[in-house]
Amino acid sequence: MNKITLSTLYILITTLTISANIFEEVKTSGYLRTAYEIHAIKESNTFKDGAIGGKLHIETGTYEGISLGTSFYTSNTLGSDDNQGLVPFRGEVDNSYTILGEAYIQGVWGNTRVKIGRQEIDTPFADTDDIGMVPNTFEAYVLQNRDLTDTTLFLAQIQKMAGVDAEIVDAFTPLNGDNNMQVVGATYEGVENLTISAWYYHIKDAKIDSIAYIEIDYEAEYCSIGLQVAKQGYSIGKDATVFGITAGTRYAPLGLNFSASYNKAWDNAAFSGFGGGPFFANSEYLISDNAGVYGEQSNIGIAWDATSIGIENLNISFNHALLKNQAKQKATETDIILGYTLGKHLETHLIASNIKGKYVGEDDARHMRVFINYNF
Repeated sequence: MNKITLSTLYILITTLTISANIFEEVKTSGYLRTAYEIHAIKESNTFKDGAIGGKLHIETGTYEGISLGTSFYTSNTLGSDDNQGLVPFRGEVDNSYTILGEAYIQGVWGNTRVKIGRQEIDTPFADTDDIGMVPNTFEAYVLQNRDLTDTTLFLAQIQKMAGVDAEIVDAFTPLNGDNNMQVVGATYEGVENLTISAWYYHIKDAKIDSIAYIEIDYEAEYCSIGLQVAKQGYSIGKDATVFGITAGTRYAPLGLNFSASYNKAWDNAAFSGFGGGPFFANSEYLISDNAGVYGEQSNIGIAWDATSIGIENLNISFNHALLKNQAKQKATETDIILGYTLGKHLETHLIASNIKGKYVGEDDARHMRVFINYNF
């Protein structure tokens, strides 16, 4: 009886000590976001939607390397109930919704970080893809380690997903049923200007049950080049091999950046995974997945930083993507993207797209999204 009492007392004192320490330095951050989008299908209907919402992130201080974090995301719709062709601002359970997108315990000891619970994750084939009101977040066990010189190792068990690309936007649902998804990755940055990363995703019994991926990126002051190869295992049918290359150059006196990218799939269709995907030629709306079996996509772009003429924090870019399906039928997307930051907290983004997607399963349409963010 005495032992039980002492054990209980010890646990209580330890819990109170941890609580007192980690809640001494609570930090908050996040953003308020207003968004509007319009999807005008040629010779048909126009669909519109708007929303106001944001994110509130709360993170405690640490005790013996342990901290807690949580994030609330909210999207409150202002438009119609029809989402055709639109990036989903609204939920599927409720049109307007608030979701506990992050709720984790994190431990950092030396070069090792362990994070358990709901969290934002950014890997090549599972990422936040923050293109709407609420990004993708995942329920997962994640371990990262940097003991090896210039190397980051990543290991994760990803169990559930919610957000803009999820099966149900406003509720966490299992990713790949009870089998979930296991991820292992390594990134090496020991050579100047060079980054090499390798990843493997195990998705047992899914339509695409495995993804092996390698990416090599070189970035110097005035030029960059990247190579990527993905081997994607299909449980039925042939596996897909996806190759990609990208190159860019910049002319600093005029604030200009030029880029060109290309992706090609062999034997089956490309799969961008659970998020926006890593493929170099993906555009704002059409991605390599749309091109289907033996599909290909190219993308050329030019970006301008207006600082070169004395206008701070204004960036404008133009991109043109061309997709071809197996029958060599073409689809195109032309994007104009404008970004402007006012002071330390306020930023605006406008993405206007002209889409001719008839031959890749999408509408011929004009699409526009506008965002205003206040970051705190």
